Amino acid sequence: MKLFRKIFVIIAVVFVFGVFMSKPADALDPNPAANAAQGIEISPALVELNAARGQTYNINLDVMNVTASELNYTSSADDFGAADESGSPKVDLTGSLPPTASIKTWVQMIPEFTLKSRKSTVVNVQITIPDNAEPGGHYGVVRFSGSAPEVEDSGVGLAVSAGVLILIRVDGVINESANLASFYTAAGDKQSGFFENSPIKFVTRIQNDGNIHVKPTGTIEVHDMFGGLVSTIPVNAEKGNVLPSSIRRFEGDLNKDWMFGRYTASLMMGYGTTGQAITATTEFWVIPYKLILATLFISATVIFILIRLIKVYNNYIIRKAKNEPKIKKQKRRNKKS
Repeated sequence: MKLFRKIFVIIAVVFVFGVFMSKPADALDPNPAANAAQGIEISPALVELNAARGQTYNINLDVMNVTASELNYTSSADDFGAADESGSPKVDLTGSLPPTASIKTWVQMIPEFTLKSRKSTVVNVQITIPDNAEPGGHYGVVRFSGSAPEVEDSGVGLAVSAGVLILIRVDGVINESANLASFYTAAGDKQSGFFENSPIKFVTRIQNDGNIHVKPTGTIEVHDMFGGLVSTIPVNAEKGNVLPSSIRRFEGDLNKDWMFGRYTASLMMGYGTTGQAITATTEFWVIPYKLILATLFISATVIFILIRLIKVYNNYIIRKAKNEPKIKKQKRRNKKS
């Protein structure tokens, strides 16, 4: 009984160890809320405008003072481009763009205004497209900066600031051209085609070689080694823009238990007014090697224990067979005596 109890304890410990080593660690998914407005609410936050040269357009914005004090507001307009592959805008404060391309010179100055605490107003932004404006996309931000009257009088810097992004499409020769910069699987921040388990990160990088922003959207279909559909992952479901002369990165995760073997991921995306397509495929492997090693270790341990038990049993049978003649002789002697 002691021997079998030890064997059971060993097998249980090995099994628990193997399962523990094979399970993926829980990943934190932080989603910190950030209020860039810092006390100012502007609606809408993004304006897209299809415009013709020589025309003037009016955009109405709702501006609300959500602070606890009265604020004086001033406004300014600047150009912007893509800051990085995340799609975040980078405001251009250099004023280096020519008037034919810079939205900064197209926005009429907005007079200063004052808002009491928790009050709102409608602000009209007037945009005039020059006759010689370049066809294609033009991008800018209209920013509102507010400061309390006492802060303004003291010469201290602005207290709050927020802006609205404006994307203008000027009629003319429009070139909608987007290409796939890369499509691959990744573990964390590193490209990889081998995984122990999910999640599997898919990275899609789209490069805009045209003169207008595009919104490529689509899906990634993942099939196993037998051709079965494992999962369908949306790409750019939020319809984020890719600005001209920039690359934007889109990510999606596949979370599925008990994956094993070779998988194929097929990317299918569409964009533009004529339904241009972007397609690609990539392959990756999922091998839960820790689970396999733990299983092999458990199997080897069980086999070893069984072999030892068989040897013990055989030795017992052999000893018993050897001792039987001696026992019989002893019994005969006992009877004679």
